[in-house]
Amino acid sequence: MAYRSRRTFQKQVMRTFLPATILLILFSGIMMYMLGAGQVKKNARYLIANTTRQTAAVVDSKLELTLGKCSELNKTLALWRMVNHPYTEDSKTNEYQDMITVHKFLQGIYNDSNGAIDSIAFQTVYGNRLNVYYDMVYDYSHLSWDSFEDGRRDSLFWVNAHADEVFSTRIPREVFSLVIPYNNTKKEYTGLLVINFKGDYFRELLNEAEISRNGYVFLLSEDGCLMPEPSDNRSGLNEEQLDQLRGMTGSGDFEIWDQESREMLDIHYTPLKANSWTAVSVTPHSDLYSTLDNFKAVFFMIIVAAAILSVLVAVFCSRYVSRPIKELSEQVLAFEKNRDMVFGVNAGYEITTLAGGLNHLKTTIDRLLEQVREEQKQKSHLELMIMQSQIKPHFLYNTLGSIKALADLKESQKASSMCESLIRFYRISLSNGNSVITVGMEMELVDNYLRILEYRYGEKFEYSFEIEKGLEHAKIPRMMLQPLVENAVYHGIKPKDGGGMILVSGRMEDGFMVITVFDDGVGMDANTLDRLREDLKEEAIAPGKQGGFAMRNVYMRLKGFYGEQAGMKIDSVKDVYTQVQIMVPLDVMEGIAYVQTDDCG
Repeated sequence: MAYRSRRTFQKQVMRTFLPATILLILFSGIMMYMLGAGQVKKNARYLIANTTRQTAAVVDSKLELTLGKCSELNKTLALWRMVNHPYTEDSKTNEYQDMITVHKFLQGIYNDSNGAIDSIAFQTVYGNRLNVYYDMVYDYSHLSWDSFEDGRRDSLFWVNAHADEVFSTRIPREVFSLVIPYNNTKKEYTGLLVINFKGDYFRELLNEAEISRNGYVFLLSEDGCLMPEPSDNRSGLNEEQLDQLRGMTGSGDFEIWDQESREMLDIHYTPLKANSWTAVSVTPHSDLYSTLDNFKAVFFMIIVAAAILSVLVAVFCSRYVSRPIKELSEQVLAFEKNRDMVFGVNAGYEITTLAGGLNHLKTTIDRLLEQVREEQKQKSHLELMIMQSQIKPHFLYNTLGSIKALADLKESQKASSMCESLIRFYRISLSNGNSVITVGMEMELVDNYLRILEYRYGEKFEYSFEIEKGLEHAKIPRMMLQPLVENAVYHGIKPKDGGGMILVSGRMEDGFMVITVFDDGVGMDANTLDRLREDLKEEAIAPGKQGGFAMRNVYMRLKGFYGEQAGMKIDSVKDVYTQVQIMVPLDVMEGIAYVQTDDCG
């Protein structure tokens, strides 16, 4: 039997389509992730650079506002008089008026800063001193050029984050300062204006710059840095790296390796317009990709959703594609039990064509089977005629010889009985042209046959019949048992020393009619039994195997009438017995009718 794969077309479609789809999804997803990761990094760096510029712009706006006000102050006559010559007794009124004017201007600078300025101190070498401050109690005030010895006296300059030394308080305050020196018309130093900006105020501005979780912005100058609030998670820059930044011009970015945190830092810088300081942002690379965590989760969910969707689509498509094929295959399986099955599937051109081809093939097979059955019947009929032709001359010749011998011996009663058995035997063997007779008629034929042999051989054997009640009405091909009984007599009992017994029995068993011909004759050895069993399966019997021909004829006629379900079983033990059983399925047997032949004589 050919191997039949249990793997359905639907599973084959899914095994082909699904892995390819999932691989495509994974490949597309990985490519999308790589492109997305690159774009996320690009966007993150753009946002960081933009935030750095915005922070610089905010700081610039505060400082430039103050610088603008200072520029206006420098243009006032009051300030010019205060720094260019000392006041005399005659100009005391002007002195007070000038000091009031400058003080109001300084208060305006303070107020316009909206809290960015901590304090303002103005002092001339002529003894004039002005202070502007709020919410502060200082121990003493000291303003001297010595506090800014690194500064130049010819132009303003900035001092980065430092403790305020102009207004000394119990708790030191961190400020960064705008220092403006004043010279008279002779280029002599005559005054000093110091504007202290609140370090905390600008530190808050830097903290508000949302660079990243661990990123930060600070203000860098030649003399120091104004850092935001300290944090343990922030990666700092060493002096060498800060000096590298001080040498940069314009805006830009670069990456450096932080040995302490052991990761790359993304650096963006942009100069302030108000001074030569630089706003610098520091962002660890881990922060640049921190947004990828959410992206990974979304990406994973998309991949899972796409995989589930692809499975559903694969199942739907495979079912849709395989449905007509499945229906057609089910019809093919049903055809094995129902030969009247008509193949038909409402599907596309190819499947419909296949169904039509199967219908055409079915019609051809039915026609060929009918032809084979007809040929088998004709073959069985010819074999029966051959067997009868063998029986008729020899059996009739021997029987008539026995009848004559009885008549010569004046045994008229035995001769009459033997003649009657011969007549009945031939009447049933002809059966008015019917190739199928009842089991009862076949038993009667065998009984008459054995009676004739009993007259001929005397007490050489005994025989009996054990037929289950009701079985005598079952139908069986004519001359089915006679060859088996003949073999039992001539090949089992006759060669045996002494007498023997022949038993013909019939019974119903598991949906089969089982008829057994048993004899306790000489039997046969295992090799002979195996050869006989093999001879039954051969297409033709080799010349010289006449006994095997009769047995094979019965076997082939069984198959021809009842199909492959029918069978013959032969068992034998040398010098003990031989038993031949024929098994006929009842459901097939009930469908066999009497078949008229032309061999009636």
